Amino acid sequence: MPESVRAALRLRTAGPSLESNAAALMLSSIATGALGLLYWAVAERFFDTAEVGRASAVISSSTMLASVACLSLGGAYQRFLPIAGRQSVKLIVGGLAATGTVAVILGFLFLAVNPSNDRLFASTSEYATFPFMVLAFALYALTDPILIGLRLAKGVAAKNITLSVVKIIPVVALSGTGSALALNGSWTVLAFAVTAAALLYVFRTGVRDRTEVATLPPVREMWAFQGVFFTMTLVTTVTPLALPLIVVSTLGTEQNAYFNLAWTMCSAVGLLRSAVGSSFVVEASMPSADRRQLLHRLLRMLGSVTAVSVVGLAVGGPLILYLVGPQYFYAAATLVLIMAVDAAVGTVVMLYFLLAQILRHLRIMLVVQCVVVVVTVGAAAVMVTEWGLIGVGLGSLSAQCVAVLMILVPLRRAITALTTSADTRIDDVGAEPVSATP
Repeated sequence: MPESVRAALRLRTAGPSLESNAAALMLSSIATGALGLLYWAVAERFFDTAEVGRASAVISSSTMLASVACLSLGGAYQRFLPIAGRQSVKLIVGGLAATGTVAVILGFLFLAVNPSNDRLFASTSEYATFPFMVLAFALYALTDPILIGLRLAKGVAAKNITLSVVKIIPVVALSGTGSALALNGSWTVLAFAVTAAALLYVFRTGVRDRTEVATLPPVREMWAFQGVFFTMTLVTTVTPLALPLIVVSTLGTEQNAYFNLAWTMCSAVGLLRSAVGSSFVVEASMPSADRRQLLHRLLRMLGSVTAVSVVGLAVGGPLILYLVGPQYFYAAATLVLIMAVDAAVGTVVMLYFLLAQILRHLRIMLVVQCVVVVVTVGAAAVMVTEWGLIGVGLGSLSAQCVAVLMILVPLRRAITALTTSADTRIDDVGAEPVSATP
């Protein structure tokens, strides 16, 4: 290998550590979550409750569509941008163009088929700007994995916290309008502005010096990786959509309010683990990465984050429920305790998922995800009638236990493949290690 290429690889390998990137992403998750609650509290103070409710429904719909429009490219960016070299710009621009196109199409399709447009949009302006809101949120979301893949996790924290803070200003400044468009429109404009600033930073700082030859796998393998990753994302969306419907149809909307708060706390725990996982995938994908050492550091960090999360859910969860209202505590405290155990078991499954990304062997994980969804939804539907919300928690925990049993052997093989050589991977077709670019 020419010395110039070696020097470029060393330059790409040097940079923020696994721990600092993970800390930045966790800070981003915690801060944006807290500021998000503040945003809606301020909106409730300055706008009519009905307008706040309508604005939140529009934003939730556009956020969901934006997530689909991202095409799960985040996984590919985190896995392949570290080795994309001079092709980084091509990957980034191509992904942004594809996501933007799909976002606008989904926005117009939503307007065409949604039967509740009259209740959702109070004016022609709100109706007409909805596709652009989906576009803004999609590009904004996709910028996160781009920054992460370029090892600029601190930029993710700066970007997300900046928008979370500045979007509160128009809530107060435009309160005299009394319209949900003031909330939605200002959020959309600011999302475009912050995204533009982040992408300018990406192209001026993140990819400007990337002149080394790319060490990407064949295009066919990249498409296979992306296809499986996208399918997994679609599969995992079933659970958060199905469980509230099961609770509402069986127990009623009041019980779903209790369930929603408990589920929100558990989802926050998942975001903290994902912050650690994303940082590991990027670092372990780097050329000349010491994957054995990175795996040891990952295990320490995941263990620490999981321990704190489990204790936080088991102790802080019931306390938060009680502070919101005693009825929340009596209805969902046991559910939160079950979900604390669920979080601990789920960490094992997440570990295999992370290693599977590095080794580019996601098909087993796809099967596991399908089984988890089927068991979670099926068990919850059966047990909720007798056990109430506890049954929903037990259904989720049962699914995670089944998943652990399914991945025990693949996990052992993945750990062996990852730690025996930095230049081997498990092929997507077979289980035998083959020589390939990391």
